[in-house]
Amino acid sequence: MPEPKNKSLTPQEAMQARRLFIVLCIVGPFFVIEYAAGVMANGRVIRADAIHLLMDCAGLSISLLAMHLARRAPTSRFTFGLRRAEPLAALFNALLVLVAAFEIARDALGTDHGDGPRASIMLPVSIAALFVNGACAWLLHGAMHGHEHGHGPGHGHGHGHGAHDVAGEVAQVGHTLNLRGAWLHLMGDALASLTALVTSISLYFGAPRVLDRVASFVVVAIIVIGALRLTRDALVVLLEAAPVHLQADTIRKKILASEDVADVRRIHVWTLGAGHDAIVATIVAVPSACRGLAGALSSKLKREFGVEHVTIQVDYLQETHASHDHHDHSEHGEHAHDHHDHSHDG
Repeated sequence: MPEPKNKSLTPQEAMQARRLFIVLCIVGPFFVIEYAAGVMANGRVIRADAIHLLMDCAGLSISLLAMHLARRAPTSRFTFGLRRAEPLAALFNALLVLVAAFEIARDALGTDHGDGPRASIMLPVSIAALFVNGACAWLLHGAMHGHEHGHGPGHGHGHGHGAHDVAGEVAQVGHTLNLRGAWLHLMGDALASLTALVTSISLYFGAPRVLDRVASFVVVAIIVIGALRLTRDALVVLLEAAPVHLQADTIRKKILASEDVADVRRIHVWTLGAGHDAIVATIVAVPSACRGLAGALSSKLKREFGVEHVTIQVDYLQETHASHDHHDHSEHGEHAHDHHDHSHDG
């Protein structure tokens, strides 16, 4: 049996990977410049911003690696592939941010050496840092919302071409956890750069030196809040909670809207990672329901919710031996019955 091939990147994923690589190429060299300037200026808040930028480099590299790992084809052991690499990367990114916060706080509590902060150096560097981080955050924000095509700014979120476009838009809601981790890095850094800029201006006009320490702790607060939010979102995926955009009650109502369905016995909804969602449901069908009900419902859920994996198991009422009609990944269904009818759609 031939080995399954790795999945190629979709146009959206290719654009996201390209944006990540561009941002990495920008922030890597700028870290060296900013940290050197922070040392020369004896500016704690500039060094703090540079350390956070170093964490950005590590986080972006991890995000790129996770995106490519998630393309690996399923194996006999990893039957869903390595989709969970991306929420794991997001979790690790959050850990890196917390490490950066600790280092910044430690530096802020350190002893002064030599002259105080040199605002004349801090000011231009903080302006440059704000521009770099803001531009990089903008690049990733555009990648999260699919803003790389030639239709102009008014066409970034959909064109109203039918159900498949709606499904694609819905899927994109859960498709960006890994990318959002990188974006939060850069947004935190942009806010830190803004703090550094305000501090530099204040010091330039004679503010007390202690302001440099206070500003460092403001940076710490900004990045810790972002890290905690990212940790929460990654854990929600790893603990297999239903995605916010794909609630079980909504799916249940959609299934019950079919006149062939009498009841929904159980339903499970979770995210494999990077917007690759899954639904498993066991339903009770009326005796007159057609045997292709599972396939029809599965296609409907895929089309309307943008779900990648759907398994529908059907029990028919008023039969001596309950029959089952499976669609897609039938291993999720119950196999304790004699008759199985498997149907697959594209």
